[in-house]
Amino acid sequence: MSNIRVGLIGYGGWTRLAFVPALKQHEQVRIVSAAASSEASQQRIREELGPGVQVYGGFESLLADTELDAVMMAIPDAIHEAAICAVLDSGVAVYYEPPLADDPERIRKMLKRLVAAGQVTHGDLEIGFASVVHRAAELLREGAIGALQTAHLKLRSNWAEFGGPDLCLAHHLGPWYVDGLNSILGRSPSRVLVMDGHGQPGRRQFHSLAHFDYDGLWGTIHLNINSVDEMETTIEVTGDEGDLHVDYFRNTIKVRSKSDADGEVIHVEPAMPVVGGWPGEAESVAEFLDAVAHGTPNRTNGRMAAQLYLTGLAIEQSKDSGGWVEIEDVAGLES
Repeated sequence: MSNIRVGLIGYGGWTRLAFVPALKQHEQVRIVSAAASSEASQQRIREELGPGVQVYGGFESLLADTELDAVMMAIPDAIHEAAICAVLDSGVAVYYEPPLADDPERIRKMLKRLVAAGQVTHGDLEIGFASVVHRAAELLREGAIGALQTAHLKLRSNWAEFGGPDLCLAHHLGPWYVDGLNSILGRSPSRVLVMDGHGQPGRRQFHSLAHFDYDGLWGTIHLNINSVDEMETTIEVTGDEGDLHVDYFRNTIKVRSKSDADGEVIHVEPAMPVVGGWPGEAESVAEFLDAVAHGTPNRTNGRMAAQLYLTGLAIEQSKDSGGWVEIEDVAGLES
């Protein structure tokens, strides 16, 4: 495929700061259409993308009127389900943001659709695409800190004011952060135990701890979206011969051992220019475009993303039960 015709569904901050700059890194891509609900956003499309881009008021008209090879979606959570269903019905390749829906029962129904989809589907999970995470995973495979014992991913942010769906926080953010943990460890967990925060109405709290059993290796994601710190994401892995610390935004890895307590700091240059402030986003978009153009496998395809969402559904069950919950295998969605 010499040219990839892309339509944008939603034209808010993430589309403008991440999707568009990432797409501009590829000469074969043409943004041919964009949909936004407000007049202000529609005018911004015309000003920023130019007169050659067809502007629509909603995803339905964009999908009906435009010949497309792919769509990329960044829209409010409340309309994810309807928009993703429409794109899956259209057969056009789709790059989408979690969640699939804002209710666990409907999420499960969407998962069946996702794994059965005939087109390329790609979950936007940038952390697992970051070069610093890839390099850390290589070091762990090479035995840099010996046999692995524990892994702890920590998010600190000031996102509380932005709201979100009535889902457990570890479920809502889980696709990104569980994938980050899975990517660095090279495996997926078999069960989960949630210890949630409290004080907010509904299921979504500002603090959440989720513990994962990687068949004897223990992993944790610690989420705090009401932090004094504006933004921080780190991953610390301990082994029987040392420890490894990843600073995602600074693109650094610190490796320490019993024989070298001061350790070594490794700076990992991102494979592609960083867009939107999030390392790995440009690499994620590039892999999606390769899958669309050449049919190459993409990491966050329907089955892989569905397994992460099944982890999210187990998180919801653990929140309710207060105990460990086994994570269903994606094969159960295909029966």
